[in-house]
Amino acid sequence: MMNQLLKKNYLLGAVLLLLGYLEARAQVPTAEKARQWYDKETIYLISPTRYVRNNTVYVGAASLQREFSISPGGLQLYLRSRRKRNIATVISLGGAAGSIAALVSGNRSTIRTFFWVSLGTGLVSSTLSLQASSQLNQAVWLRNRDALLFLDNPE
Repeated sequence: MMNQLLKKNYLLGAVLLLLGYLEARAQVPTAEKARQWYDKETIYLISPTRYVRNNTVYVGAASLQREFSISPGGLQLYLRSRRKRNIATVISLGGAAGSIAALVSGNRSTIRTFFWVSLGTGLVSSTLSLQASSQLNQAVWLRNRDALLFLDNPE
């Protein structure tokens, strides 16, 4: 009698384990499904304002900013990246304008001064541009990571 009771308990336990395993397995996305989702939903950059998503090229800061609606952290980094890139552009243009003004003036002492100012602004601008690019790449990485969170519950 005791043996039959033990056998029934083991059998019931095995059935419950099997059902639990099948339920858990049904909720885990397959590798193929994950790859298809990744190909469809992730983005990669071509330039600071051009990117590819689902084999389509998108252009413009506004469309790129829309992509970050699913990633608050990515959006913050993206906005910081744009601000830094804009500052770098202003510094670069300021240095170039000063160099042109110095060349037009014809004053040798002014030319020497603006050469060094132009060199300095170029270095600062390049450093800021590199930092902006790095932040933009981090923002895209965060956005892509956050897009994968929707893999189990596609819209």
